[in-house]
Amino acid sequence: MKIISSSSSRELSLKMAAELKCELLDTERKRFPDGEMYLRILGDFRGEDVVAVGNTRNDAEIIEFLLMINAAKENGAGKVIAVVPYFGYARQHMIYKTGEPISSKVMLSSIENFCDSLIVVEIHDLGTSKFSRRGLVNVKIVKPLVEYYKDRKIDYVVSPDDGGLDRAKELADLLKTKSFNIDKKRIDSRTVTMTVPDIDVKGKNIVILDDMISTGGTIIKATGLLKKRGADKVYVSAIHGIFANGSYDEISSITQDIVITDTIFGKWSKITVAGEVAEAVRGVTNGA
Repeated sequence: MKIISSSSSRELSLKMAAELKCELLDTERKRFPDGEMYLRILGDFRGEDVVAVGNTRNDAEIIEFLLMINAAKENGAGKVIAVVPYFGYARQHMIYKTGEPISSKVMLSSIENFCDSLIVVEIHDLGTSKFSRRGLVNVKIVKPLVEYYKDRKIDYVVSPDDGGLDRAKELADLLKTKSFNIDKKRIDSRTVTMTVPDIDVKGKNIVILDDMISTGGTIIKATGLLKKRGADKVYVSAIHGIFANGSYDEISSITQDIVITDTIFGKWSKITVAGEVAEAVRGVTNGA
């Protein structure tokens, strides 16, 4: 087995190579004068299973990842296992307004053209899995969060909306504590209301857990509501940290701590998903 990495996932790929005890191959990249990307995988991998790791957060990352997995397939890899730590374009798994594409279907179909298995980490909407021809493997991240918070005397794990309550409850159960969700309602395209249920959080230590932080607006509002109700320490945790428009600084100024995984690597990536993803890779390569 060999690992190849797009430019978005080098740090995670190094950790996965250590977990799987295999070689991380180098990749040559450059741009043609017209801006098109040139990519070449260096090293021998013919006949071997190749684990290709890369995000699809933006258009450039998408093109690079598609070129990379195609290069593996075209040059004789035994099996190509595509690992997308942060699967971008997953927000839309159905048509909401006439004329729209189903972006997650486009992404999934494009990737599966050049791989034998597809592994993702906590995809934003699991409805995307219905488009998979190969059986999408969605890796849940819980154990590293338990290890991080187990000695911090957490009183509640809170989801900022009802969609993430199962995730919050699972972490809370393992920490032997309680969970609840904030009631979030979208009034229109610009207006969202959030209401904390009638639970006494005064003097309590709380973890707000979400699948991703994008602009940070929901997290910032949830933190303000909990502090207004008297919460003592508010920790923020998410699987994927995008932090659009520099929202990390604002969030860090009002919370006790921010804990993000290394699906999108940054200074806030305090826990790794390498062990869980490596286990998923072993599962698909062993036919589990």
